[in-house]
Amino acid sequence: MEQIEQFPEQSVGYFFLKSKDVHDENGCSFITFFARLAKEIRYEKEGKIQEQVQTVWVDIEEVMLEKASPKAKALPNGMQRYELTPTVFHSLYQVSQQCPEELFTITPYHRESSSERYIP
Repeated sequence: MEQIEQFPEQSVGYFFLKSKDVHDENGCSFITFFARLAKEIRYEKEGKIQEQVQTVWVDIEEVMLEKASPKAKALPNGMQRYELTPTVFHSLYQVSQQCPEELFTITPYHRESSSERYIP
C-alpha cells in the first residue's frame, strides 16, 4: 500500500502595519513613516503551533516636519496593525508598486485592527 505524505494544516493571515513617529535631531523635527505588508503563516509541526512571517513589501521614509503635508502631520504618532482579506492585501500590494507613499496615510478596509500610541 502506498503511503501518502501528510502536509501540516496551515492558515495564512494577511496584515498591513504602518507607523508614524515624530522626533528631533540636531534641532530639526522629522517624521518617520514605516509601512509593511506581510503574510503570517501558521501551521502545526510536531504538536506545536509554528508561525512564519513573510514580508511581501516594506518601506520607510523620513521627512522634515516643516515639509510634511498637513495630512501627514495630522496622523497620530503610533503604530496601527490591520488584518486584511486576501483581496485587500493584493490591492494594497498593487498600490505599493505604483505609489508607495500613499500607504503611509490610508486606512484600509480590514477585518480587525489594533493600535498603539507612542508616548511623546
